[in-house]
Amino acid sequence: MKPFISAKDLAITQAAAAAFLFICVPLINVFGTSMHKTEGMLHGLGSCAAVLLSCQCIHGIYGLLRGKAMAAAKLELLLWLTAIINFMAIALGNWLYIGYRLPDEAQQWLLYNIPSAHSVLMEYKEFVSLFPLALSVCAAVLTRRVRRSGLAAEEAAGMNTVIAVLVTLMWITLLIAFVLGIGLAKLKMV
Repeated sequence: MKPFISAKDLAITQAAAAAFLFICVPLINVFGTSMHKTEGMLHGLGSCAAVLLSCQCIHGIYGLLRGKAMAAAKLELLLWLTAIINFMAIALGNWLYIGYRLPDEAQQWLLYNIPSAHSVLMEYKEFVSLFPLALSVCAAVLTRRVRRSGLAAEEAAGMNTVIAVLVTLMWITLLIAFVLGIGLAKLKMV
């Protein structure tokens, strides 16, 4: 007898539910006390979408490394989408930075209570947040060049490895920036 629900259907349902709940995280800003609720919510949604897309890029790497037919085109599209959404999240994050530096906001609290945390949470986060944009653009451009060059599979393998390293670094730096951003948002809510 055939099972009522297949393992693939269950996995897709679980992934969809996890992605939906993950995207709902920034909606908590609506209930916060900050003056910058809209900006925070939009920045959070952009950051969540960028992290989700970067996870898809990681999965797209496997197809590229295996030499599947349309893997490079799909990965290139995902990389460009990740770059665009990441750029929008960075722009909104800069908008939020104005509120961060206001008197009696998170920067003042951090500098008064834990001055070293300001250096880690904000200064390091500022720089690490910019890397995913550059890495995704570089990986997308290399993917396009390899795809259009018509190289044989053996010749393209080296470039595909470089693309895989760039995408992995993009994913890691995006996760670091995301986790530090959640920590900073949590401090602002206290």
